Parts: sequence; C-alpha cells; structure tokens
Amino acid sequence: MTPDDPHADGDLLTGGAPPAAAEAAVVLLHGRGDSASNLLRLADEFHAHGLLHLAPEAEGRRWFPWAPENDLARNEPWLSSAVDAVERALDTAREAGVPPERTLLFGFSQGATLAGEVAVRRPRRYGGVAMLAGGLLGSDVAARTVDGSLDGTPAFLGWGRDDPAFDPERADASADVLAAGGAAVTDRRYDDLGHAINDAETAAVRALVDDLL
Repeated sequence: MTPDDPHADGDLLTGGAPPAAAEAAVVLLHGRGDSASNLLRLADEFHAHGLLHLAPEAEGRRWFPWAPENDLARNEPWLSSAVDAVERALDTAREAGVPPERTLLFGFSQGATLAGEVAVRRPRRYGGVAMLAGGLLGSDVAARTVDGSLDGTPAFLGWGRDDPAFDPERADASADVLAAGGAAVTDRRYDDLGHAINDAETAAVRALVDDLL
C-alpha cells in the first residue's frame, strides 16, 4: 500500500459481457468489510446481455477509515485515492468502447458513498448513479455542491428507514446536492429494510441498466 494513494494497487475484477461485446458497463463499489468478488455475484441480479461488470477492490476492504460525519479532510488521502480507483475503472470501460454516459456507478454502503463522491467530484453525464444505504460524506452535507453539472444523469437513492448505520438527514441532504448538481434523482425509503438491499431496489437498478441497453 502506498500511504498517499492507498487504493493504487487494488485489483479490478471483471465479469458480465466480454469487453469486445460490451454495449454498456456498471462499476460495482463494495461496502466496508465486503469484497469486489461478492458484489460481482450480486450483479447477476440485474445483469443483461451486453453489460460489462467492473469491480474495483478497496485496500483493506474499506474505501475510507472514518465515519461519514467527520470532516472530509479526515478521510484523506483514502477518499481521493478511492475516487481515482473508480476513474481507472471508467478508463477500462472507455477502452472497451463504453463512455461514462453509458456507464452506471453502483454502490452499497461505503460503496454508495463513493459512487456519490465520484459524481460530486467528477461531474459529467453518467449512465446512472445507484446509491443504496449510503450518502455523501462530511459534517455538513447540505452545504456541499457539485463542481460542474451531472447533465441529467439518472440517480437512484435507496435507504431503509430503520437502517442503524445511516442518518436519514444525510440521505435527504445527499439527494438534494445531487439534484442541485443536475442529476434526475429518484429517492426511495423502505420500511423494515435495515442495512440491506431489497427486491424493489434491485428492480430499480435493473431499470437503469435496461435504459442503457
């Protein structure tokens, strides 16, 4: 591990359509304590013909070390390194002929946070952003802004009302920041979900994939 770029040497796992046959792509961002290989298996739930799966692996199975409510600087250089890891996955999609506007960023928990951070820090038109059980970082999310335009990027944000690991106010603020930055946001809350993914969320992600294809 390089101290100033902890995710620099992380693996990038692939699945789904071979690059030569890819028409769209999904970058899969795992949660804390999880792995890229596990998330690749989950992607089978919304796989479609022509969809390339790209799953970067976080150093130490975490994208950033400190809780979301800390100041952004406290999670550096981990967070910037994580954003760069996603950019490398996007570069791999480009090499397969799939531009960002045909690439979906999908994340769960810490991975959802990372998907949102990429959208805020590297704004452009993406094929979609799917954030499940995670939101933007910082002690005052409502004060954050998108440095550019997301240009109508469809964004699906899903949370459990009873999620013990996630603050509903952070969820609201994250949705507002993305919408103000030009994303077309769909924000959904679910009862009795906890910190997990349900069938309705999987169906919403599948709909984003179907739109790309």
